[in-house]
Amino acid sequence: MRLDGPVALALLHGGHVAALLVLVGTLGTWGGPPDPAGRPAGRADPAGTMDGARRGIALAAGVVALALGVAWFLAVTASLNGAGSLGATWAMIPTMLAVLRFARLLVWRLAGLAAAAALLALPGPRGPWPAHAAGVLGVLALALEPWLGHAGAAGGGAGLVLPGAELVHLGAAAIWLGGLPLLIARLRAGDPAALIPLLRRFAATGQVAVAAIAVSGLAQGGFLLGGWARLSGTFYGRALLLKTALFAAALALAAVNRFVLAPRVAAAPARRRLLRAVAIEAGLGLAIVLAAGFLAGLPPGVDQGAVALRIWPWVMAGAVVFVFALVALLLARLPGPAALSQGSEP
Repeated sequence: MRLDGPVALALLHGGHVAALLVLVGTLGTWGGPPDPAGRPAGRADPAGTMDGARRGIALAAGVVALALGVAWFLAVTASLNGAGSLGATWAMIPTMLAVLRFARLLVWRLAGLAAAAALLALPGPRGPWPAHAAGVLGVLALALEPWLGHAGAAGGGAGLVLPGAELVHLGAAAIWLGGLPLLIARLRAGDPAALIPLLRRFAATGQVAVAAIAVSGLAQGGFLLGGWARLSGTFYGRALLLKTALFAAALALAAVNRFVLAPRVAAAPARRRLLRAVAIEAGLGLAIVLAAGFLAGLPPGVDQGAVALRIWPWVMAGAVVFVFALVALLLARLPGPAALSQGSEP
């Protein structure tokens, strides 16, 4: 697979954005779940350092986002200029920066990510300011995304609505999907008493985020899709349909986590199942963001000609939802209260 081919470009872009969402979700203004010791998220511990799990996840996400962002920038440069080697690609970068706003914005994002990673890598007790500053840099880097894709290129009414809708979409995705790696770390390390308030807080913010994702997604689809027939009759529509099916599947798992597993987290079997379910939810989140990467590289449905309605994309999307709904139901099958209180496996 060529690194400047459409599939590679989509994967690099999607992976870059996914890591950026994790960085913002871990360090963003919502703060993330409190740590198992009971300190509020984002506060310093008595030694003046951020707790290790939160810092480690944020640093790893920042480094991955930076590396994939650099690779994406080089791949786009090679693709647009037909460069056949790394040297030729590197030589075209000044031209890219002079001609394309996309290139300049992406370089600013990469610079911000490099600074954020450097702040998070500072050794020793530094107090909470490196995490706060890295979080601000992450939010600013994420906020550039609408102007790196379809939203920034739209004109008229779409040019007014789409950037704002995408900002809401990305911010909500950072709160929900971007916060899942930290939640997994807390579930692995936290004691049951500390997990109960953690899960309540995450559920409250997650519900708001899910609603925001749905509303902003509908707003974007209304401008970019161009009708129901294009949802199954164009490559853009099929990618959007797949993304929507994955979103519905993630919602099914999140519902089981919220209403079945989380209330019984004090029991070891439920806690282990919750950890598995959140891990699957995080995998679906990554798939959703990768699908969004493919969407960003495709011409919107509204720019394509008349198409016929097709059934098979709807069948495939329904199959995705069905499979993961079945997984959610299997995870929801817990033993009775007596077995749970003994901590036995089902």
